[in-house]
Amino acid sequence: MTELIYGLVDMQSFYASCEVASLAEYAARRKEFDDSTDPPLVVSGDPARRSGIILAATPTAKRYGVENAMRLGEAIRLYPRLIVVRPHMAFYLHVSVRIQMLMQQCFPFQEQFSVDEGFIAFPYPSNLFPDPVSAARNLQARIWDQFRIRARIGLAPNKWLAKMANKAAKKTPGGIVWWREEDIPNVLHPLPVEEMWGLKRRAEVLRRKFKCETIGDVARLPFGVLKAEFGVWGEVIHRWANGIDVSDINPHSYRAPHKGFSHRTTLPRDFYERNEVAVVILELLDEVCHRLRQAHQAGRRVGLGLTYEGLTGGFYRAKTLPRATNDPAELYPVLLALLDQHWDRSGVRAVSVSVDMLQFRETVQLSLFENVPARARLYEAVDEIRARYGETSIMRAVSLTRAGQLRERSLRIGGHYA
Repeated sequence: MTELIYGLVDMQSFYASCEVASLAEYAARRKEFDDSTDPPLVVSGDPARRSGIILAATPTAKRYGVENAMRLGEAIRLYPRLIVVRPHMAFYLHVSVRIQMLMQQCFPFQEQFSVDEGFIAFPYPSNLFPDPVSAARNLQARIWDQFRIRARIGLAPNKWLAKMANKAAKKTPGGIVWWREEDIPNVLHPLPVEEMWGLKRRAEVLRRKFKCETIGDVARLPFGVLKAEFGVWGEVIHRWANGIDVSDINPHSYRAPHKGFSHRTTLPRDFYERNEVAVVILELLDEVCHRLRQAHQAGRRVGLGLTYEGLTGGFYRAKTLPRATNDPAELYPVLLALLDQHWDRSGVRAVSVSVDMLQFRETVQLSLFENVPARARLYEAVDEIRARYGETSIMRAVSLTRAGQLRERSLRIGGHYA
């Protein structure tokens, strides 16, 4: 009987691998199944100033204790001979698109999951795919031959199990693992509950409140108990713990409609002054509102997140408004109120602003007491100028102060240098 085999394809240390593959002095030495042949390279903010965090590290760099999200200065202290490369996001996105296109050519079903991951699915057994592992190995080899990037592939009867199998593939020398349905008691259930992909903080609740040490323990919990504790999520957890996932491959999922808009930036130094943090909040809000206007949407809930020095601690708080808006003049005072209410004056290293609970602009109720249409025309004019002449062609005066980040961020893609 023919069934669909699902696979999750993950690119090892994607940003770092792209950089190593593009550097001739390192690329020639690398071997597909020996990641110790990679140089100790990391991708991070500004090598000259030794600022920023580690976005990606080769396996060799990780052997010296370097980890993703570690501060660059700390990583260099661990291994002073570290090779530090500034991120080139346009290049990574270009490689990502080409790899996803290759996956589309090789398999009848493909879905991009992130910039460095994608799902595949194919019928088995069939003339084209008589052996799932061979099909995965063929894709793995083509990715290496064309891009010099190592791919790890988890195969399973459904998408969620494929994601879990991919975790196992990362620890397997060949980088490919195939889990069958009958394997679930032996390969899935013994895993620690924290290994259950997608649970996040719910795993701690399962361990603390229900004494679940393994995924098998979760599978043995009565369905009603999970449903009572987690609601709809209880149903999902029950299915996953038993190796069940009913979601299909969706080739358009990576372009799904927005549920909200957000923007985040990591600062070059710790900010302690309220007026400096306020400048960054305003710049991020302008960007979020610009994207809302482009999508012809407005939001009723605005949120502020701060991450403190050392990229540890912080808060995220949101406030729901009486009506939806995409006007920075209405949202900015709310964000400042959240700042004053929840900031404990620790040094701020990252700031995020979000707007959600969206409505299409045509349905938004206008205020009778404010000159909203005039401001809307002003914002449209600003959007048009920036679209024609660039993001920094017109900006707020505060962006020219020492706290302003707009000019620096305009040189980046996805928060990183292009």
